Formats: sequence, C-alpha cells, structure tokens
Amino acid sequence: MDKLIWFCLFLLFSLRVVAQNDTLNTYAVSYDEKVVSSITYQNNSNSFLINYQDEEGGYAASFTPNTQQKIVAGLSYKLIDISIGFTPNFLKTDASKLESNNFNLGFRFNYKKWYQSVTFINQKGFFLEYNDSEKFYLPRFRSTKLGGTTSYVFNDKFSFKTLFNQNQWQQKSAGSFIPNFSVYYTNLTSKDTSDHLHIDIYTFSLAPSYYYNWVIHENFLISGGLLVGAGVNVASNEAIIMYEVSTNIKLGYNTDAFFAYFGLNSTNFFQEENQNRFFDSFAEFKLAAGYRFDPPKKVKKTYDDITRKIGF
Repeated sequence: MDKLIWFCLFLLFSLRVVAQNDTLNTYAVSYDEKVVSSITYQNNSNSFLINYQDEEGGYAASFTPNTQQKIVAGLSYKLIDISIGFTPNFLKTDASKLESNNFNLGFRFNYKKWYQSVTFINQKGFFLEYNDSEKFYLPRFRSTKLGGTTSYVFNDKFSFKTLFNQNQWQQKSAGSFIPNFSVYYTNLTSKDTSDHLHIDIYTFSLAPSYYYNWVIHENFLISGGLLVGAGVNVASNEAIIMYEVSTNIKLGYNTDAFFAYFGLNSTNFFQEENQNRFFDSFAEFKLAAGYRFDPPKKVKKTYDDITRKIGF
C-alpha cells in the first residue's frame, strides 16, 4: 500500500510540473449570470469492504448496494449549485424494486478561491459477499453518509467550476494545485440479523491534489484530477490512521447555451492495522446534458438583494 501512495504522489507532482507552463496565459468564460439546468444519468454507489484477521482465522466481507442507477436533476445560479437524484422504477431490476433505494443530495458553493461541497447519500438494500464465495441479499441493510470537502484553488486562471459544474468553461489549458479538507459521517445499520448492526464512522482527511483542464478545441476539453492524502477514521471510540485517494475525469462539449459531458470520479478511504483492513469507497459515472438561460428578473433581484445584505 505504501508503494501505491508513493506512486500517486509522484504522478501528482509530475502532472503539476508538466502543466505549469500552460497556466501563465489562460482564461475562462463565465456563465454566472445564467441559470444552468441539467439532467444526468448517474450510476454511483458507496461500497464497503471489511477484512479481519485473528488467531482463529479471518474473514472478508464486502457490502455493495443493490440500487446504483439514478436520474439527477441539477440547477445552479452564481454561488448556488443544487442537485437531487432518485432511482425511477424503470431503472430498477425486479429484485431491486423490493425494499431497495438509493437517494443522494449534493450542494456546491464557492466564494472567490474557496469551494465547498456537501454530499448526502442514503442507500438501502445491499449484497453481502462473504469470503469471496457466499453471497446474500440484505434488504434492511442501510448506509447513510453526510459530509463534504473544503478546497482552495491557487491558480486564478484555472476554472475549477469547469470540472464540477457548468458555470464556467475553460478556454485555454490550465491547471492548479488544490489542497482539500474533508469531513464525513457514515452510519451503517442492519436489522437483517438478530444482533442488529449499528456502526458510526467519522472520517477526517487532509489531502493535496492537482487538477488540469486540457482544451483540445474551443468546444471540447478533457479534465482530470488526482488527490492523495491521509487522515483519521474514528469508529467504536477508536481512532485509526487512514488514507484517501481520489480521481476525477471529464470529457466535455460546450456552447454558450447547450452543453454535454461524460464524467467519472471516485473517492476511496482505506485503513490498515496489522492484517485488518477497512475500505470505504464511493464512485460516480455521469452522462449529462444541459441548457443555460437568463434568470427571471424577480429571481435575479431577490438573489442580488440577499447577497448584498450579507456582504457577498
């Protein structure tokens, strides 16, 4: 595992060196005065792996949510970015319609160079794979995750919004070093067994990252990012060092009104103590299309009045 971390750090540094010269003459177009609407097909999941060893032997158990596909509607305007996702019946299999759901809610805010994301994920109905041989369906196994990440973008010419929403579009290639601080609370519960499971997990991590937007045409770009860090996992009143590795890739098409993109990102928290391991990973695949339009005059006036009063 140490070799993986050192490799990721080397790759992160290499990306920064290669892209550094391109950031001197870059800029982006802003769509902050537009309302950005989007509809997204999204396949995501928050999975868990527990590997435990003792004197009598060991076991490995993986928990994978049954329902992973959803439709996400998004709406953003200036500082506000809201998305809501759900799984309609036509995206469910016959088995997943029974006591299974996957709901997520996301927010993103930014002020100058500061960016804040907030994530809520609620999943019910998991497959348990035990020792890579036995597989069970647990209809009343539920996971709830709430947390977010605070990020600071160093390079003014790099458009972080291009990667995560459509309020901006990078017009010339640029990258930036971005430190991140993340806090997540995860709750695992199950009533499928006689001894009801209830685990509370608190995760704190500090991670440097590097992101780069490569413009291959005025209407097309490829974006990517790598984050490597470490922190603390707190569960059952015990604090253990854990590590974080996250990746992000986006292929995008853009005009002033219409846009479309493919995105793939993952966040992985893992810890190792002797021969015991715990993995908490959540990944997203996105295929999206959207449209930008002028806000209604009443909405614009209300927003301007509120931000003026609070000093933004």
